[in-house]
Amino acid sequence: MSVEVTVQRARCIGSKVCLSAAPGVFHIDYDNTALVIDAEAASEQELIDAARTCPTRAISVIKDGQRLA
Repeated sequence: MSVEVTVQRARCIGSKVCLSAAPGVFHIDYDNTALVIDAEAASEQELIDAARTCPTRAISVIKDGQRLA
């Protein structure tokens, strides 16, 4: 099963930390909030790092029903 990555857009402040932690996965849109564009563009560890470094904890990483970050 693949890793599921979600962004709680209401919590996102557009810090762009996720862009450097997991290149190619996220995009900052016109509302200055992150969107997941390709969860497979980064490793599982990079996805976890992106979630853990998000200042508002807006990113969730779930694998096999278990939250990794």
